[in-house]
Amino acid sequence: MRSIPASYLDILEQRQEQYEALLEQGKVYPLLLRLWFTFFCLIVIPLLVPYKSPAQSRLVRYSFHAAIVGLSVWTILNVRLTGTANGYGVGLVTFWFLVWSSTLLVFNDVQRDFKRIEQESATENESVSVQDMNGDAKISPRPRRSQRRVYHWQTFPKRFLHRLDWVSDLIFNFRGPNWNWRSRSLRPLPAAVLKDIGGTTLVGEPAIPDSWQRLKYACLSFLRAYIALDIIKVLMNRDVYFWGFVDPSPPPPFPFDVLDFSPVLVRCYRLLLAGIGILFSLDFITSTSPIFFLGMSLSFPCFARLISHQPLDEAWMYPEIFGSPMAVLDDGLAGVWNVWWHQIFRVGFSSAGRFLCALIFQSKESSPHRYRLRESIIRTLVGFGLSGIMHALGSYTQLADTKPLDAFIFFFLQAFGIFAQRFVTHFILLKLPYSHRIPRWMRRAANLLFVLVWFYHTGPLLVDDFARGGVWLFEPIPISPLRGLGIGKTDEREGWICVRRIFRHWDGGNLWLRGTALA
Repeated sequence: MRSIPASYLDILEQRQEQYEALLEQGKVYPLLLRLWFTFFCLIVIPLLVPYKSPAQSRLVRYSFHAAIVGLSVWTILNVRLTGTANGYGVGLVTFWFLVWSSTLLVFNDVQRDFKRIEQESATENESVSVQDMNGDAKISPRPRRSQRRVYHWQTFPKRFLHRLDWVSDLIFNFRGPNWNWRSRSLRPLPAAVLKDIGGTTLVGEPAIPDSWQRLKYACLSFLRAYIALDIIKVLMNRDVYFWGFVDPSPPPPFPFDVLDFSPVLVRCYRLLLAGIGILFSLDFITSTSPIFFLGMSLSFPCFARLISHQPLDEAWMYPEIFGSPMAVLDDGLAGVWNVWWHQIFRVGFSSAGRFLCALIFQSKESSPHRYRLRESIIRTLVGFGLSGIMHALGSYTQLADTKPLDAFIFFFLQAFGIFAQRFVTHFILLKLPYSHRIPRWMRRAANLLFVLVWFYHTGPLLVDDFARGGVWLFEPIPISPLRGLGIGKTDEREGWICVRRIFRHWDGGNLWLRGTALA
């Protein structure tokens, strides 16, 4: 076993020294802000320019996409940093940008097919009843004017500033609550919106909270996630497994060392802590969007309407990050990934799957059912395959001895787990005599048991690699109340402030490699 440092902070210092040495030797490059600005320009320009013909559109879009592919490959091979989970974000974000740019530039014709819901105010005249001298009611000749919100579909706009707002929203809106390609996992739009845009109102859907309630919920989610992450970091900082000592790993620290008699319980404890950490990290990050944009639009409505045509002050614009956990009980592993877990990447992965199916099945077969089944299988494999590649590249760009293939295998296996559970459920259990008499609680218990057993056996592929790479050493919160008060401190260097410097100046010898970089 490798020698274990006295503190996790020693590991961070060693990796920072290693990183600085690689920079000086010219073997890696830092993540310059100029690089991300270049990525943004490469996708916004071909989307922003109006085209005279489909051929011209394809030529420009495909040319810019080729440049994005080349820059993405260069970034993954050469750019490293010790921030963002020891560089995990470099590979993950770069590949996701590649998938999303493919969705917008190759898999779809945005200017022809996409449209979003926009809002405007309409003035209505209301007759005002007044009393004449004899007490009889009559209609005032001066009607009262009132404002009503009107929603409409907006295709590719003609005015430049309107186009810029439309395209920017498209690039950064991954789930598309206000777009015609919105993720299927989102709850239906409000009745008032559907009435104006010509949709069908569903009966029995739970009411969407008003904007102030949604803002309050986002603030509570942010606070809850902040406190939870502080506690989780204290626990992880005391366990050398989360420092990267995986093969083999020492027993957990007090008081969880009582679990050491059972390797099964030790694995369950670490998988559970890692899973909770991922869940609250996502909740923490995504809650900032409604806090900023919804809070800004409610506090400064005139400014919000000035900068965007979106209904930024509407609660339905900010869907919750996670779906109903009851889907896990009702649909098992499929419910985990299709409903409960976050759907941030779903539209991009689904677009890639549809694009591939369109190439394979250019003419649909005579059997629609067979076609839909094959398409569903291919799209599921493509979605989990792309997710596996994305997380594997995140592992690859870390400054540590990781196993990127394990991350890929974890996600790709999820597709086969879903296939296996559905096969057993639909083609075996439902064919048994009296299967309709199985109580609902028993079916739900079986689904939950399958999910727990499945993640117990496959989870270490991903969670162990997170530990090897240094994901758990990342500080997700800037200030730690617990460590500031001395609770859970393992090193005198720990305190209130958790985040080190964020930016640095870098001079790589030429204009392209000179500027402000992430530290």
